[in-house]
Amino acid sequence: MTVEAVDLGRHPDQPVSPADARSTRTVGWFGATALLPMVAAHVVGASVVDPVLDPISWYAFVPGGGELILAGGLVLAVLGLLLTVRMYRAGLAAGPVPAVAMILFAVAMVLVGAFPTDPPDLETPASMSAVIHRVSAAGAFCVLPLVGLSIERTIQQPRSALPQGLRAAARALGTVVALFLVVHLSLVFFADSGIVAFGLIERIGFVIMIAYLFLIAATIDREGLDGAAGTPGAGPTPALSGPRSAGPVV
Repeated sequence: MTVEAVDLGRHPDQPVSPADARSTRTVGWFGATALLPMVAAHVVGASVVDPVLDPISWYAFVPGGGELILAGGLVLAVLGLLLTVRMYRAGLAAGPVPAVAMILFAVAMVLVGAFPTDPPDLETPASMSAVIHRVSAAGAFCVLPLVGLSIERTIQQPRSALPQGLRAAARALGTVVALFLVVHLSLVFFADSGIVAFGLIERIGFVIMIAYLFLIAATIDREGLDGAAGTPGAGPTPALSGPRSAGPVV
């Protein structure tokens, strides 16, 4: 009769099973749902708004466009709050910074849709609604890197390369944020940024935002699998070197 050691842990390189990818699926569904009204806005405003030159916010002046922008923002706001709850439950977030950052992101997404920017032909200084809209849009990009960096610092023994990728992506997103700040802060007081292909840059930034939320969700799924056992982010469970209580293997 011999007793075999049994490894109850997950190998660091073992792929995540579909059952473990809950947060990633959530971002997939919510991200697609958020993109639908944006795509619809592009369709209804195709003859008015140039997607390469004009900002997304100008769809607010197309019939139904304002409601579509608000719907997309609300979906992303709910998604941000869901990810906040899951990152704390998985033990991958500690302290108030991740929660405050993601709540600010959610509020910013709502404000972007609730307060439209000024019409494109308005030559007077920006209205209060336009200021709130533009500062909120820039703020949403500013806080997301903080969420990723906070999660990455919490993980002491990563199972995968996702935390490292999250840190690298946070730095890359920080570069995008710097560009966004230059653009949107200039738009606070001026109707035209003067930047060539500004609309295209803004749309690429929106896609990057969704991709970054995907990365956060994947990190929650991959690195927080032991959260219920009280050992989140601690790497795979060590193999057992003693006999199992279920009895020996003959």
